Amino acid sequence: METLFQNGSQFNLILGSDILSPYFYLILLASVYLSVRLGFPQIRFLFLSLKILTGNMDFKGSKGQLVHSQAFFAGIGSSLLAGSVIGTALAIAYGGIGVLFWIWVMSLFVMPIRFVSSTLAVKFRNQLPSGRYLSGPMYFIEKALRAKWLAVAFSLASLVTVLVFGGIFPFVGLTYLTKEGLSLSGLSGPISLSVVLLFIVIGGVRRVGKAASILAPIGIILFIFGYVSLFSNGMISFVGFITDVTKEAFSIKALQGGGAFGILRALSVSLSTFFLSTETAVGKSSGIAGVVRTDYAAKQGLVSMLASFFEGFIMATMVGYVLYSYGAVNLETILSFPDRILVQNNSIPAMLFVISFLCFGILSLAGWFYSGEQNAFYVFGEKFSNFFRMLFIGSTLGFAYLYVNYGISVLSFVMHWGYVAAVITSVPLLVSLMLLGKSANLELKKYLSESGARYEIFKDIYLLFLTLLPKNLISKIFGYFSTLKLPRFMMIPILKAFAKAYKINLSEAELEIKEYASLNQFFTRALRAEARIIDSATNAVVSPTDSKITSFGNINQSTIIQAKGIDYSVKELLGSEKFYPHFTNGKYITFYLSPQDYHRIHSPFAGQILGYYYEPGKLFPVNDLAVLNIRGLFPKNERLITFLQTEYGKIAVIKVGASNVGKIRVTYDNKIVTNNWIRFAKEHHYKDVSIMIDKGSEMGRFEMGSTVILVFENDTIDLTNIQLGDKIQYGTTVGHFKSKKTSLPVKF
Repeated sequence: METLFQNGSQFNLILGSDILSPYFYLILLASVYLSVRLGFPQIRFLFLSLKILTGNMDFKGSKGQLVHSQAFFAGIGSSLLAGSVIGTALAIAYGGIGVLFWIWVMSLFVMPIRFVSSTLAVKFRNQLPSGRYLSGPMYFIEKALRAKWLAVAFSLASLVTVLVFGGIFPFVGLTYLTKEGLSLSGLSGPISLSVVLLFIVIGGVRRVGKAASILAPIGIILFIFGYVSLFSNGMISFVGFITDVTKEAFSIKALQGGGAFGILRALSVSLSTFFLSTETAVGKSSGIAGVVRTDYAAKQGLVSMLASFFEGFIMATMVGYVLYSYGAVNLETILSFPDRILVQNNSIPAMLFVISFLCFGILSLAGWFYSGEQNAFYVFGEKFSNFFRMLFIGSTLGFAYLYVNYGISVLSFVMHWGYVAAVITSVPLLVSLMLLGKSANLELKKYLSESGARYEIFKDIYLLFLTLLPKNLISKIFGYFSTLKLPRFMMIPILKAFAKAYKINLSEAELEIKEYASLNQFFTRALRAEARIIDSATNAVVSPTDSKITSFGNINQSTIIQAKGIDYSVKELLGSEKFYPHFTNGKYITFYLSPQDYHRIHSPFAGQILGYYYEPGKLFPVNDLAVLNIRGLFPKNERLITFLQTEYGKIAVIKVGASNVGKIRVTYDNKIVTNNWIRFAKEHHYKDVSIMIDKGSEMGRFEMGSTVILVFENDTIDLTNIQLGDKIQYGTTVGHFKSKKTSLPVKF
């Protein structure tokens, strides 16, 4: 079958292949140079990047407007789905199915380009007095290279690229989808798209980020469902497909005697088509990455380079697999392939497939719109950026009208000139990235040395697996099974095996092991009355649990240390707007309860329970591996915080949920229920009743293990000579209050 390589004139009409080869050689040079200069971060830090993307290393106290995942999906809204599909199809049409192998190879090498671009965008961003961030390649070109003229030239070229490549071209493509896939006639489709787009972009970059967090998951789910439903029955063997791709990649015969020049031309044009379609080195994603909320610029750089991984290794493979299975490997069959899907537009799978493209298309337009605003503001100021907004909407609607009236030739026209503009824009950016590779490398080293980030592959796989699991559902199921009352001949061996595995001291339990009817009853067992001695000294503060001390010390302003290089804020932990200011510059102690430990929680001091705050977070494990690797672990997890007023000051008793903790229960209020199916944050103050509790009295219990954190008011307590890693029993002294401040009970 004839490929476009054998008929280059057809391809030139669509894109203009003469401009693509120079782009390929420049991006190849930049990719190889930056990969070597940075020590191949795409290999060393792949799983660390995934870990950051999932949010388990997010730090809410950082400056910025979007979280990593929002910036990621807003930045690659078009390239991840539509760009990968178009780019893969055109690359195969030109160079044959073997080009897919070289897309994989090249995708690995181009990942550092996105890393450097996004890292520098964060490092050199500006913040206006209003709180708005200004970012993008023009800022790091100006500040780091001190080349204002080059930054202006880039922004001017980028404005054209935004309008044609990022606005008109995808908008006309979406108009085609609404017309052929949803049967919307005239301008009803384009107008509907414009209304949705305006709703998103008028809310600024925060709304763009929120839209990304909604539309991206929906689009991915619908795409996968449509992909499987529409194509699974016609697929060839995947192993056979990979074998054919590899053979064709090294087959000179497939290039019909083109020789070395033919090979280079086929590869350069094919790969350029793919990487331009996925917006590599065009500057859009870095502009959005620059507003991310992060404590280290390199974190978003690592996240951004995942775009090339998903586009090249996952999406390109899926698209190539379908096209090859259905025999769509040349211009004619590839151009006709969409009709196979759209002809089924009355079927649910086809409709969902189309909707997935619309989700990512709208997200793409929103991202390009914001990028254009940034460039317009940089060159001409706020007034022109307002004009640009009208120009963007007006031009997209105008060309949609032309498409409705004049057909596919309009789409070919904007596609051709969009790719030309994208190539021109990429040149100053790629040159700048190579010159600034050292600066990005310093940011990466700073992050790794200061943050305590770990990138051991097996640990990162484990943590990524934990992040993706439905932890709350699993914990509920585990909690359910732990309450099952099995026959004695089954339950007693289970309890004995559990006790033996965790070396539980059965002599301290209130009951004989055979008297416990379920694993939960045994786990939440009471102790014999004489098993623990409570320090009765007037000002002695005691441990609330049998546990290990994993962290303690001073609260620096409002920051608590989780582990070396990892901290979190008191406000994040406590949640309560009313109480958290009392604990600024106070002290804290973190107690970890292993499955071996007694799991009831006791009051560290006598006092009055003022109220509680419940936060329905996640249920990550709280073992050493998680504490050392998941940023802000405790504020991420489900928490029930009891606020205790003593005569010496306030204490916050934070009970942190964890994996397989079925429930957290308290003795002072039986209405509190954690880990429900439907959960909302809640704060309650006991205004009409004074709930008093004695030192050492039971306050609550974990139904399976977790962590308790005590937080004390500023200048109220001196901690005793406790050490990290100390095993401690409840009732043991952990500190002494200084002087009385109030009498009890108090009133609000």
